[in-house]
Amino acid sequence: MNIFDTFNGIFIGLMLAINDVISFGIAKEVFLQERLKNIYWLIIPTILYGLQIWLFYFGLKKTSMSILNITWNLISNILVTLLGIYYFGEKMNDLKTFALIFAFISITLFAIDNLRK
Repeated sequence: MNIFDTFNGIFIGLMLAINDVISFGIAKEVFLQERLKNIYWLIIPTILYGLQIWLFYFGLKKTSMSILNITWNLISNILVTLLGIYYFGEKMNDLKTFALIFAFISITLFAIDNLRK
């Protein structure tokens, strides 16, 4: 696997994660009923999640399933956490901050391992 394929796989993992952020953000807004008061807004995340399988399929053409899945999940966790903190005003403690740092380290280690193959 070459460096171009590795970064394409990471890019698709990022796209999957951004899809999560949009979907989870809309769902939280509907739950809080602050801006999106109509439950029918949940149609958007439902459609976006339907696209996940297609994004995942194209990602498999560039990297392994394990790398794609862990990249997607780690980036999603980081971005959704940042959305919660900066947009929804959720609080972070020291342990959560430590976990977020390890998520960055994990993504880096998986990318390095994938490049070595």
